[in-house]
Amino acid sequence: MLFASDLDQTLIYSHRSLTPSSKADPILPVERLDNRDVSFMTQNALKLLQELSGQILFVPVTTRTILQYSRVNLQGYGICPRYAVTSNGGTVIQEGCEDKAWKEQVLAGNVNCADVRDLLSKFREISHPSWVLKESDKLADDLFYYCIVDREKMPYSELDDFALWAGKLRWTLSIQGRKLYLIPYHVSKKSAILYLQEKEGLSTLAAAGDSLLDLELLQQADAAFAPSHGELFLQYQMGVFTAKRINNQGIQFTRTSGIGAAEEILRHVLKMLD
Repeated sequence: MLFASDLDQTLIYSHRSLTPSSKADPILPVERLDNRDVSFMTQNALKLLQELSGQILFVPVTTRTILQYSRVNLQGYGICPRYAVTSNGGTVIQEGCEDKAWKEQVLAGNVNCADVRDLLSKFREISHPSWVLKESDKLADDLFYYCIVDREKMPYSELDDFALWAGKLRWTLSIQGRKLYLIPYHVSKKSAILYLQEKEGLSTLAAAGDSLLDLELLQQADAAFAPSHGELFLQYQMGVFTAKRINNQGIQFTRTSGIGAAEEILRHVLKMLD
């Protein structure tokens, strides 16, 4: 089995996610930035992930850039993933080095979509400091674009028109929390994980995630889990998508929200092994 899991708001949680009740549980730091701890897991979740990663192939799969992912310290707790997927599927890291075969596949896919410069030229016709945070826009690992937005001030009708135009050029517009992403179709978590599943010859895929950028991967998996918080859960509650997967089974949402959801997800995956 391969277990592919998103990190932020699925397995690891920032200070903003910690409620008074969650702080009562033992939590441990898993990321440092500017000499302070910024992301955490519960002690129980770390123990469960240690147990799980010792039995099956655990692959962190994240929209973080390579640099942002490098700050996450699971190794300090004896969890050393052989692979990691970063940059929303644009990069596969194998034992600390970029997988060149996957990089070639991603670069080859660029010929089927518009150049990012053309896309951003059109996007900047509607972006404005009133709703795009100044100097927040980034071209992540030369693979996709994101910026931080004020959702209450976004021009939704103009963005809908832009999204339709971008889709014809094989780019996706996705809004997750305070971030707006522009991502080419061929850069996806699902594609990278299917590549690793085939490479390792593993027939069963379990997946977890909280974001709409995780949805394709969750729908592909043999077993899929999502925390009861975040953009994916909100959109599901609103009926924007169904939770059906390719085998007609549902994405299983946790009973717990917040940092405790990670423990519940890991227990579900361990139960699959039994």
